[in-house]
Order: sequence, then structure tokens, then C-alpha cells
Amino acid sequence: MSKRQSRGPASTVPKSAWNNPPSGAATTTTTAAQRSQSEYPTPTEGMTNLSLQTEATAGTRSKTAGPLNRRILHSVVPDSAVLTPIRRPDQEGKAGQPVQIYVNHFRVSIDDAIINQYDIEISMIRRDGKLCAARKNERWETLQQLAKREKNFPIVWYDEGKNLYTRELLTDFTKPLRIKLNIDDEEKLFEFKVLNLVRQEKIRDIFDFINGKTNIRPRDPIRVIETLFKQTIRNDLVCIRNKFYSRRQKLVDLSDGRGMASGFHQALCLTRGGPTLNVNLTFACFYLPLNFVDFSCKYLRKDITKGISAGELEGIKRLFRNLPIETIHAGRPLRYRVRGFGRPPNQLSFDRRSDNKAPGSSDEDNTEGKRTITVADYFAQKYQPLKYPNLPCVDARKGSEPNAHWLPMEVVKIVEWERALKPLDSVQRALVSKTTIIKPDKRYDDIIKIVQQRNFQSDPYLKALNMKVDTQEMLKIKARILPPPEVKYRGKGNSEVAEHVAVGKWSIRNRFYTSPVINRWGMIYFGPNPQGSIGQTLQEFQNQLPPLLTQSGIVFNSKPSTIAKPPRREEIENAMRKAANEGWQLAIVVLNDVPTEVYECVKQLGNQQLGLPTQCVSFQAVERNINKLRMYAQNLSQKINAKIGGINGVVNLKAALSRSSNEDLFMFFGVDVTHTTSSKELPSIAAVVASCDPTCSRYVARLCEQFPPKGRYSIEIIKELDKMVIDLLQVFSRTCGNRLPNRIVFYRDGVDDGQFQKVLDNEVDKIKHACRAIYGNAPLPRLTFVIVKKRHHTRFFNYDGQYTNNIEPGTVIDQEITHPSQFDFYLCSQAAIMGTSRPALYHVLHDENGFSSDDMQQLTYWICHTDARCTKSVSIPAPVHYAHLAARAARMLDFDDAADRVEEGDGDELDDQENFSLEDIKTKVMLLNDKIQNNMWFV
Repeated sequence: MSKRQSRGPASTVPKSAWNNPPSGAATTTTTAAQRSQSEYPTPTEGMTNLSLQTEATAGTRSKTAGPLNRRILHSVVPDSAVLTPIRRPDQEGKAGQPVQIYVNHFRVSIDDAIINQYDIEISMIRRDGKLCAARKNERWETLQQLAKREKNFPIVWYDEGKNLYTRELLTDFTKPLRIKLNIDDEEKLFEFKVLNLVRQEKIRDIFDFINGKTNIRPRDPIRVIETLFKQTIRNDLVCIRNKFYSRRQKLVDLSDGRGMASGFHQALCLTRGGPTLNVNLTFACFYLPLNFVDFSCKYLRKDITKGISAGELEGIKRLFRNLPIETIHAGRPLRYRVRGFGRPPNQLSFDRRSDNKAPGSSDEDNTEGKRTITVADYFAQKYQPLKYPNLPCVDARKGSEPNAHWLPMEVVKIVEWERALKPLDSVQRALVSKTTIIKPDKRYDDIIKIVQQRNFQSDPYLKALNMKVDTQEMLKIKARILPPPEVKYRGKGNSEVAEHVAVGKWSIRNRFYTSPVINRWGMIYFGPNPQGSIGQTLQEFQNQLPPLLTQSGIVFNSKPSTIAKPPRREEIENAMRKAANEGWQLAIVVLNDVPTEVYECVKQLGNQQLGLPTQCVSFQAVERNINKLRMYAQNLSQKINAKIGGINGVVNLKAALSRSSNEDLFMFFGVDVTHTTSSKELPSIAAVVASCDPTCSRYVARLCEQFPPKGRYSIEIIKELDKMVIDLLQVFSRTCGNRLPNRIVFYRDGVDDGQFQKVLDNEVDKIKHACRAIYGNAPLPRLTFVIVKKRHHTRFFNYDGQYTNNIEPGTVIDQEITHPSQFDFYLCSQAAIMGTSRPALYHVLHDENGFSSDDMQQLTYWICHTDARCTKSVSIPAPVHYAHLAARAARMLDFDDAADRVEEGDGDELDDQENFSLEDIKTKVMLLNDKIQNNMWFV
């Protein structure tokens, strides 16, 4: 599924001036260096009665027993099984040149067995004898030490939650077991209790699925085996689902309090050829274990010891709420979570009780022994004077505690190996690219090294199922290289001329297929005063661009008008309105060292308010290419021609099919749903893009926001899909002479494996409902519904006898590692420029067109050559790429969402009794200006 960055409130362009820069059992004691669960020794018993003059503290957690409540996403889409994913129409495709390649899968053999799943509970016993939830690491260590102590303890594997797996029956462990552990120099008592036998999993179910005896993927047995694979590496590596990172590595500093770690992904796959272990390299960001002051300085990129504003503090609070922290002043680490911030320690006071009160006297009897003291003075007396008593205190809490532990920033630090989900900016992406962009030969060598270091053959847990992994070599499999299409342009006399594709790319040596005439157009410059060299570069760009664009077929009937303004909001609005009022058909907007808000403002005005097609260019890019402008202008011309209604090149997609008629009229859809990665309250954006001309070269986009209730309910489907499809069918009819398509191919991105059935049942029904509404009594179009996945870990390698290289564009794989019975295939349609090529995985869920494997694979490969932005085959079908672009572009548009957003709580009230359904999901159609709405504004 694709993610999008957080989109804050509608941005306003800063009012910058010229030249301004942008802004009951046996007990044993064992030592283990793990996190502490003990209560924080507050400065005095009266610390909870702080005398505050500030706003009320953040809401408290619900007081439920058990571990800390995690945010759980509940689906509003009911489970169903109306439609069945289609089976593969043939054994495999035949088209193309046969080749053999390697894939990062390793053969796995498993014995049939019955695995018992037990529900267990591991708790810590407090000093008052009451049970409380043990932490994750404490639960793991408790089980490890009990297994060593109890002589008859069987081989078990544990998911670090409440599930314990074993081949044995735990009849000898019906009574609770207790054990003492020494954690962080503190002795703690833990209790292990087997609650009940939940179920018995049969490994046989895995082979029934592989052999086609059942269509239901055995998720529970897969989970059992993947848990088994984790056991021996749990102590040495950080485990996040199926990804593992060495604790000993040095993180790549991202300069904002985060670091990037390298690791590996490991997962069990059930394929046509049997079970395999998929291993790949992976990367993730973690918060650096910094002092909170240093962390905040890095995140805000300023020295907060000289002052921090309320806005900056609120930003930290929103992003780092519930971030785990630990103290560094008390001699042993005490862990909490950030809930907010309060007054500085030199302003925050509490009543400290005298240590000399009379024995047996109550607090009321000892009022004379109380005195008020600030937090700063307390720390100076108890520990040492604070360096930054002017910085806000951290509101730190454990679990459902109602009262805050007010801790000075400088006495806490971020807990090590805490995952950071905020997306990287462009500078950070460039910083880590040397590590994350890996050539195929190095990726191959690293994966082989990881697999061999795992030492599966001596793993005692794998022996429990007589499980073996063939680590000598990656799987060698059959593949085919499909032939590319011809891309047609216009030559002399307006004749069709075909450009030949070589290694996934081609050159434009002729004119665009169609290009409109531009009667009024101009250039707008926003940036520092265009004098001296800036003015000269702009003048040269203005002189060179029109003839270069004319070579591609774009006709200009006038010289460009020019406007130069400072990047202030009112100046931008005035310039854009002037261009729109003068009837410009195109505005080339040159941006010189301006903040992103300026670009967003230009797009908001052009696409939403004024209906003015805009093509933004970077002044720095123009300056770099001014002496070699031809290639830069050609890339620019492809976007410009598409935005103003032209067609760059045409691929005859019908020629990809074994059976097609001249009467067939195709319509291709690309669909994506994007979600924010660092916000739980912003809506998802659904983008539906569809072709609207007989050549399937022109596309139209429709956008819709979906607001999850309280940020805790997932929406796997597009609720308004039927309305969006109706609208797009009407556009198709208007632009194709009142004709409607008789064949529809629907490429759907943004779907995880577990959501296939819901998407199939709901969205296919909505598409058919839309067709019935438009077609009436006429025959309905034949529909093919395909899931597109890029977020997987399968990689392919070509070995020529000497070097390990990327596979060639057009390589398709539909044997051995694909689904045992359903219609799926891998296709690498692009030539990798850097690193290792990532193929797309296509899963055909529904097909009324009767496509063979060759038909579906060839059609998909050829449509990857129709992207208007470039002269190369892209990694996913062009309509899906357009849906990505439209959803991403929608982030910067202003649809007045703020008033519509669903208020979200703290994420802790997970036991509320509200049950939401799909009908409760709020949606909002995102409309653009009528002059822009049906153009390719998103390219």
C-alpha cells in the first residue's frame, strides 16, 4: 500500500521580501540486563500534588488490566466471501525468450506435525503482592530462564505476547511458576501461568494449500513457523515483525534525532514449488538514544537551550506523544512515555513533606513539616543542579497512571531502538541513498552471507519440526523476456512513425502524436530580484524554450508574456490571476530558492481556483542545463503536452492480445489509496484515474478523501468508487463520440494480502453497479480486476557466468515461486538505473475478458510504455502511476479539510463500545476547477 506524508493545515506562503532566504512455585534469582518495571520514586509523596497554573494535563489511559494498550485498527468493512479469486487460466505463459534467473528464495522442508497453541500470562509481582503486566523483554527473559530451570520444560517458541507454541502437551504445568530476575540491578519476581490450550495447528494445512486441496491460505500455521524462525535470533537482534536489525551496528545519523539501521527481512512463502524462505535486505529508521534536550535540538534544528516557542513544543508533543523515554539521573533507568509538556522546573513547584515528621503521624498532623519547593531546587538538593531549568518539564507517565511525573528534559533520554515512522525529506533520502541503493551483485552476496550466518542446520528450534533450509544457493527458476511494443509518433506529412524500444527506453526523433495550438502563454518568475546573472539566465531560457518545444510539435502562436514577482502570497495571487484573466493556456512558473509553500500555492491557484495549467521549473535546474537545454526541454515538453491536452506517443495495446476485435473499445483504470505515515487523524486519499480516449493515452483523475472515525478504523476499500466510476464513464462517453467501453481493465494498488477478499467483493460490485447505472439495458463491459503490488521482498538476479546483474526489462515470472493455484505473476517492466530492480507482483482476482497468461502479461507490460512523463517503460502500469501522482499532488491542495476532520482521542480508549460500519465513514470529493478537472494536471 502506498503511504503519503502528513499533510498539515492549508499552508500559507510566507511574506518574504526580495532576496530573503526560505524558512506458589519454586523461586530462583537470575540476572538479566532488561528494562525496569518498578514505580518511579517521585521526589516525595507530595509530588503528585504539584501546584500548577497551567492548562489541564492530557487525558489518561483507560484503566484496563494487562499490557499497555496499543493502537488497534478495526476494519469497518465486514468480512465476506462473495467472489472467489480466479484460478490460473493455464500452466504458464509461452511468449517471450526463455531464460533462467535466481530469486532470493530458499527451499524449506518441514515435517508434518501438530502444534499446540497455548494462551499464557507472564506477570510481575509487585511488592504489595499484586500482579501487574510485565514488559515485553521481561516476559521473554522470564520464559528463557524458566526453560533453563525446569528440567522437564519442553521446547517451546513464544511470540512475546500471549501465545506459546509447542509439540508437547503442557499437562505438567497447570500451576503457576515463579522466578526472580535481576534486572537493572533490581530484583523482581515474575509469574508464568498457562491459561488454556487454544487450538492445535496442523502443518499438513500448508501442503494442502500448496497442492490445491484448499484455497484458504493457512495463516495460523505460517505464523507458528515464522515465530519458530525468530527464537534463536531474538536476543541479538531487534525484531519488528519479519524484519531484524543488529543491535551492534552504528546507525546512519539523519541529523534530526533519528538514525537509519540496516537489517534483513525473513518470511515463509507458500509457492507452486513448495515452501520457501524469502530473505532480503531492509532498512528502517529509529530514534537515536539521545538526551531529550539534544534530541529536541536535532529535531527542531535549533538550540532549544536558548528558548523554545509554544508552537515548536506543540509540534514535538504531537509527533512524539507516547514515545518511550527513560531516566538517567536515579542510578537506574526508569521508563515512561511522553504525554505532553508543562512548566519549566524553576516554575513548577510541589509540597515537599519533611523527613523529620513524628512517627505514626498522618499527613494532616504534619502540616508544619510541609514546605513548597520547585522541581529545580529539588533536583539541585537531591541530585545535582539542572543545566537548563528554563526548559519545559516532560509529562511522563506509565500505562494508565492518572498523574504526571514531571521530569526535566535533561534527565531523560529516548529509549534505544524505538522505531521512527516519519518520512525522510529529500536531503535525508540523498544522505542514505549510498546505503539503501544496492547493486545486484552486492545484494546477492549480502543475502547469501545472511542466510549462511543464520546457521539453520544447528538451530534447536527448527529441529523440533525437523525443518531444513537449503542455504547453499538461491532458487534457480525459469523466466521469459517479453517483446516490447512500438511507440508511435508523427513524422513528415503527419504520418505515423514507430520508435523502437531498446532495454526499456526509446528516443523521440519525431513529433508528438497530437499537440494543441497555444495562442496565449507566458512565464512567471518567483524568487529574488531577477537582475544580473539571474535575469540573463531567464532571458536565455525564454528565448531557447519555444523553438525547442516546437521541435516536439507544440505550436506557439504568440511570444510569451513575462511576470517577475517576489514570493509573497499576495504577489503570487496577483500574478496568477493576471495570467488567467489574459487567457493564458499555459504558465511556465520558474521558482528560485523558494519554500515548498510557494509551489503549493501555485498549484492551489492554478488547479483549484483559476483553471490555469502550470508547469513549474526550478531555476537551479534551468541554470545547470542552460548550455544543454535540448534534453531538459524535451523532458519538459512531455509534461506540458500532456497537461494541455496533447498525446505524446501511442501504443497499440490491442496488438498485445491473442484475440481482439477492431470493435473492442478498452478503458483502463488505475487506483490507489494513500495513507499518512506520521498522522492518525488526517484522511486517506483515494485516487481513481481512467483513460478517456480510444488510444488509451489520455487520462482523467477523480479524488476522494476518506475520514476514519477516531483514527482507529481502517478502510480497505474506496467507499465512493461507484460514484467515481460513473463520473469517469461519462467523461469517456463525451470524449469518444458517445461510445462506451466494452472491455475494462482495472489495476488496483494499495492493497495488502489480507485485504484481497474485501476489495474483490466490495469494489468489483461497486464497479458493476456503476456500469449498470450508465449502460442501462445495453450489454455490460467485460471487467478484469488486477491487484498491483510493489511492496514485497522478492528480487531476481541474472548471472551470465561471470557477473550478477539485474534482470532485463520485460522479464516475467509465473512459475515455481508464484501462487499455487491463483492467477499471479511477477513482471519487471523497467530498466534499473541504480541499485537492484524491483519487480511488480500482479494478482488477477477477477477476469471476464478471458485473458490467457500471455495476454495479461503482455498487455500489462505494454501499458507500462504509455506513461506521458518519460520515454521509458515504467515499473507499474501508467494508470497506476498516474493515480500515485494524483494522490500525492492532492496533498498540497486546499480542500478546507480542517473543519471536516474527525476529532481523535489519545488512542487509549480502545475498549469503547462504539461499533462503526462503512456507512459511518465520512467522505469528501475533492473537486478541481472545471477547466483543469478533465486534463492530465497530475503529470
